[in-house]
Amino acid sequence: MKKQFTLIMLGLLMPFLAWNQVPRMLLSENFTSTTCGPCAAQNPAYDALLNANQDKITSIKYHMSWPAPGNDPMYLHNTVDNNARRTYYNINSVPHLYMSGNLFHGMPSQVSQTMINNYSANNPSPFEIFLQHRVSDDQDSVYVTMQIRADQAVSGNLVAHIAVIEKNVSFTSPPGTNGETQFHNVMKALIPSRNGTSLPDFEEDDYYIVEAAWKLANVYDINEIAAVGFVQDNTSKHVHQAANSSIGPLTPFYANDAAVISINNTTSVNCSGTMEPVIQIVNYGSTPLTSATMEFFVNGESVHTMEWNGSLDFLQKATIDADEIEFILQDENTLEINVTTINGSSDEYPKNNTISYEFIQSPNINGEAVSLFILLNNAPEETSWELLNHIGEVIQSGGPYSTPNSIINQPLEVSDLGCYEFVIYDAGGDGLCCGQGTGYYAIIGGSEPLFTGQSFTTHERNQFAYGYVGQDELSESAKVNIYPNPIEAGNTIYFDLNKSAEVKVNLFSVTGKQLAELTMGKLNAGTHSLGQLTAKLTKGMYILTLEYDGQKQIEKISIQ
Repeated sequence: MKKQFTLIMLGLLMPFLAWNQVPRMLLSENFTSTTCGPCAAQNPAYDALLNANQDKITSIKYHMSWPAPGNDPMYLHNTVDNNARRTYYNINSVPHLYMSGNLFHGMPSQVSQTMINNYSANNPSPFEIFLQHRVSDDQDSVYVTMQIRADQAVSGNLVAHIAVIEKNVSFTSPPGTNGETQFHNVMKALIPSRNGTSLPDFEEDDYYIVEAAWKLANVYDINEIAAVGFVQDNTSKHVHQAANSSIGPLTPFYANDAAVISINNTTSVNCSGTMEPVIQIVNYGSTPLTSATMEFFVNGESVHTMEWNGSLDFLQKATIDADEIEFILQDENTLEINVTTINGSSDEYPKNNTISYEFIQSPNINGEAVSLFILLNNAPEETSWELLNHIGEVIQSGGPYSTPNSIINQPLEVSDLGCYEFVIYDAGGDGLCCGQGTGYYAIIGGSEPLFTGQSFTTHERNQFAYGYVGQDELSESAKVNIYPNPIEAGNTIYFDLNKSAEVKVNLFSVTGKQLAELTMGKLNAGTHSLGQLTAKLTKGMYILTLEYDGQKQIEKISIQ
């Protein structure tokens, strides 16, 4: 009786267990060409099979440059993205297809209705994907939004891909040598790039949103533009789920849900102990986002809190200038920004409320020449730069330039003590890589690069600390012992002299601003106090210079 009852309960549960499984949409990635005879022979039957199974399988067709003469117009329209997927799968013949990455690969003629039924029914997906595309009002661009939600925990080398496709392309006469005139789901572009968007590991009910756009090019019929999205594991090449786009609105998963999606105007190398980050927030909820409280942490310590007010509907974004934040620099640092409340209450999905940024403290360049190196790309007229001193004055600049792919080697005009900021600009908004060829820049201190850059948008900024020109490094035995360091705010710093000497002390901010000067005269050997300089300092980082016996010692002092 107990066994019979157990079987009855299992039978009752089975519909609910099956309902919790997400149906898999298979993905067929086809490689074809208008110069391929077997493609023309196999494509019609396979296209009919795809059309009969639109609820089970979707496709993307990549056009190749072979067989000769390699003049397929749909290949020539986007050689980079077509070749990217060919290389990804190591394709060397057409026609060829990969089904959901690693379920099957071979010729279209080898795919049957039974195969599609079995792969679809026996491989439930851990993901739901919802995809929307929208052509701009001026019919210049297409915008695609991809919602990915996990039905169970998923980990791996996960990537989200979006392919803009033209669903039907018709020619009145064959564009190639194989006689075909009808083509379907032709790949136009992989967005936001051919490498896709890296995804985090997912826990059950986690979600991720990808937004991308493409400026239309070489489109035969704008009314046939759509998109296919899929999630793939780059290690196994397994496609977990795919989806076709629609023009209907997406449904938010939560009512109150905001996210921080980017930090800009930061410095990956810092010497000032300050930053003016610009952040972007987005409303992922169904309720309009009208207010948010954001807290800024550096190395786990709260350094700034700010309030934002506005009005954002679903998927609308706001760019927020956080003003200047100050912090105590360490060798390695983490800036973390956390949205603590939205619309006066807690966020229903807090996992996307925090974003972090890693940066390091600049080494002090002492007495060495500093120079700028730039390898320009194909658009030198877009590149310019500025060098700012510690009070934000532009003391040197360069560009725009005129010779593509040329090299700029420019000494930088730095003086003795200061924290300098270098800013490079790109008027095209794509940095030095890779929209207009490949270039890069570097700031060189002596013979070592202090920092380099290549991939940015409109501008990128970084800092470097420059010490006293011509000052030799003191040996450990010659140095004066300055202590304690770090020190609690309100306490006094001391130093020990091993012989009598004339002593002069200067105190600077880390930006190079002189805060105090103290001429102490001739002091006897022994311990001496700097209380008149340091006892009233607030917490932060400072530069102390101690001149004695014809030598100058530079120390960073941390007040905690």
